[in-house]
Amino acid sequence: MTEPRASWPRRAYVVSHTHWDREWYLPFHRFRVRLVDVVRRALDALEHDADFHHFLLDGQSVLLEDYFEIHPEDRSRVSRLVQAGALAVGPWYVLPDEFLVSGEALVRNLIVGDRVARQVGPPQKVGYLPDSFGHIAQMPQILRLAGIDTFVFTRGTGDELDDLGWEFLWQAPDGSTVTAVNQCDGYCAAGGLGFEAMSEAPTERAIDPARAVAQVGALFERMRPLAQGDICLLSNGCDHDPPQQRMGEVLAALRQAFPNTEFLHASLGEYLDAVKAGGYARRRHRGEFLGGKRQLILPGVWSARMYLKQANDAAQSLLTGVVEPLAAYTQFLGARSYPGRLIDSAWKSLLQNHPHDSICGCSVDAVHRAMMTRFDGVLHTGDQLVRDHLRALAPGVAPESEGDAGSILVVFNPLPFRRTEVLERLVVLPDSSEPREGWELIDGDGHTVPFALVRYHRVARFWGTDFLTEWQGDRQLDAFEHAVESLGDRVMADVEGEAADRYYQMHILASGLPPVGHVSYRLQASSGTKGRGAAAEQGSIRAGADWVENDLVRVQLHSDGTFDLHDKASGARYQGLNRLVDEADVGDEYDFAPGAVPGTVTSEGVAGRVRLLVESPWLARLELSAVWALPESIMPDRATRSTSLADCAIRLRLTLRHGSPVVEVDLTIENRARDHRLRTAFPTGIVSDTVLSDGHFILSQRPLSRPERPDWVQPPTGTWPQQDFSLIQDGTRGLVLLNRGLPEIQATPDAAGEVTLWLTLLRAVGWLSRDDFATRKHTNAGPMIPTPEAQCLGPQHFRYAVASFTGPALAAGVPRLSSAYHTPIPTVQGVAAGHVPGGQGLLEVATAKTMVTAVKQHDRRDSLVVRLYNMTGDPVEETVTVGRAIIEAWRIDLLEERLEPVPGTGNRLVIDLRGHEIVTLELVLESHP
Repeated sequence: MTEPRASWPRRAYVVSHTHWDREWYLPFHRFRVRLVDVVRRALDALEHDADFHHFLLDGQSVLLEDYFEIHPEDRSRVSRLVQAGALAVGPWYVLPDEFLVSGEALVRNLIVGDRVARQVGPPQKVGYLPDSFGHIAQMPQILRLAGIDTFVFTRGTGDELDDLGWEFLWQAPDGSTVTAVNQCDGYCAAGGLGFEAMSEAPTERAIDPARAVAQVGALFERMRPLAQGDICLLSNGCDHDPPQQRMGEVLAALRQAFPNTEFLHASLGEYLDAVKAGGYARRRHRGEFLGGKRQLILPGVWSARMYLKQANDAAQSLLTGVVEPLAAYTQFLGARSYPGRLIDSAWKSLLQNHPHDSICGCSVDAVHRAMMTRFDGVLHTGDQLVRDHLRALAPGVAPESEGDAGSILVVFNPLPFRRTEVLERLVVLPDSSEPREGWELIDGDGHTVPFALVRYHRVARFWGTDFLTEWQGDRQLDAFEHAVESLGDRVMADVEGEAADRYYQMHILASGLPPVGHVSYRLQASSGTKGRGAAAEQGSIRAGADWVENDLVRVQLHSDGTFDLHDKASGARYQGLNRLVDEADVGDEYDFAPGAVPGTVTSEGVAGRVRLLVESPWLARLELSAVWALPESIMPDRATRSTSLADCAIRLRLTLRHGSPVVEVDLTIENRARDHRLRTAFPTGIVSDTVLSDGHFILSQRPLSRPERPDWVQPPTGTWPQQDFSLIQDGTRGLVLLNRGLPEIQATPDAAGEVTLWLTLLRAVGWLSRDDFATRKHTNAGPMIPTPEAQCLGPQHFRYAVASFTGPALAAGVPRLSSAYHTPIPTVQGVAAGHVPGGQGLLEVATAKTMVTAVKQHDRRDSLVVRLYNMTGDPVEETVTVGRAIIEAWRIDLLEERLEPVPGTGNRLVIDLRGHEIVTLELVLESHP
């Protein structure tokens, strides 16, 4: 209950700040020139203006690094102000978009942000995310586990705010709760007080006290209906603004105009302390914020510049999925020390791509070119670390040393559960090592490892192909295929008398790979059939010109790129999967907008050429080549599509492996069209009213349909964000669509209620923002600047997969299926002498109800950090087993501070997790002998 209007609010907290987009409509370096001026002015105001008590440096500590790189002499000056409580820094490293980065990336953001801020003083303990485009359901738990119990935000609310009010309690799925404050009118609500226009705030113009009074009075009127107490927040700042000028003059005018209100120039923390002390946050909300009633939510960013999302996914997956577990494992074995500083450096570069204007793809072209350079740096660092740590397990191949005792293939499983996978890789051997009777692979127990030699080339020995043995997976095979095509004169199958090596393309059945561990396979002469691995005939793959099957599924590929899937276990049949659908997009980087005439084109009727590309008993791959004619662009009226067509070449590859239900899709399209959205449709034939998507430490269940809400600032759309997969299920069967870096999904029912999953592949637009389309009600989301590179012309490569399952998704092991698809197994070939025998794993979790998101070394101690979460809403007892005796075990927070000891026996811990709980463990292990 609020007090009478004349006396509301009793107290107003004026919090001065700047909101700093490091890169957006200008590139980073141009904005940094302005940052130097803003920080200098803030420091001067804090030191010399008696009425200016506090300044919030936007909650992201990267700005300290940006500033100190130019003015390192100001470090002590900044430190004094931070330690005095006058300048607020952190808790984040950057202000991220929450839905387009992984849950683990959000945790690392807080870790790095805390570390950087503490170099000058204690970080502010406020969950400040003023401009993120929506908020994930688990954010309250993430904040609480970082020692933060408050949250301040702007975007994402719908009708629920009418009941909650500006101040409320936000609860995570596990029950963790923070005091949340939604900023009425956003973080700029009280910015530029006394100026006619916000654009005048950075200038040296004189302020108008009467205008400041009018601004605040109007804001009070808008705030009061949803106020839950007698205090309010006045966010005094805006994008790239310096501190409010003449603060004393402004405050004096406000105090005179509103004599019943106490105006305090204060910190965000002081305001939030008053909210908690007054008990103003009473009503509770549980769940994510993705509404657009009062602020734009901008869902089109989930598919703008999809190449950024793919690069980010690759970088995140490399660091958390391979580099950190592998580095922890090699340290565990005593084979190589943990490269903490290199990994930290890679994480910093990656996090600098996570601000919303960056990863969302809604900036000028120069910004996103710079992002790709950062992504490349992360991937290069990660690739080299993988190479070096695998080399610690097996010394490098030396073809000139043909007297080596034997060749070893090291296979590392980064995941915390046992895996059986069919691997593809090249094995390179000296010419003279070719045995008369062929090859066999022998594991550490002396058992034969099934494999097939698919093909081989005899290649002249020269430096141009040496690097191939160090690359992984598809990249290695694609590079070799290109080398064979481009260097034909070096491929000398019948030329004698020159030093050469034999390059074998192999399909290997790697069975029972230890969890976070490796095995070593010895390649040696065999008495079997030359060119075939022993027991190769045991594989279940069979294939024809346009079909492939194993014991679990059968796939039929059609000339238009669609395929049919038959699940042999359940008998379920899915027809017409992967139908490509293209339509006009007259929107911008922020939002999709269909044309007045959508001009929809489908792949139906495309007559491509299908062939069987690769076949062995362990793996088969079908390929379709086709040309798809798409409208070149939209017309100048931005309502219809051009009648001129652009021929877009398509290459589609389907891969099926022995023992796997997963149909892997690899699609490359030469995009020569502009202004369009490309999606692929998967009709499931399943009746459901919800779609289940992989999220941030949770499986998110969302409705298929949403209220239209035409009165909202931005009405809901049909699309949703996802992480690694989305699925439709009815309790007896389901279909899951896996992806690598494709974060936008939609699920629509037909007249019979049967659901089709729509995966967005590409959204090609030419403007940062526009104000002439209906899906955003003719409102700009940013400056109207052309962005021709957002049309994404040229070859576009997409990787996704589909699998049928029986029963509920968790019971069917769908999350682990997704993890395996998302985490290829790294391998390396080396010499037998000096290799590290495998077989022992570092870490294993027993149940499929929890998901491990981190296996790494502690930031400051020589111990192992493991993070996992409960995917269910029910309590789970999880057993964690490690490869050596546990000396100490602790529950720690997300900043890796110890909370409480965990009892255990030997090398095993039993952990109790609440429904949806995130748990981080620190394990001090027995030293390596």
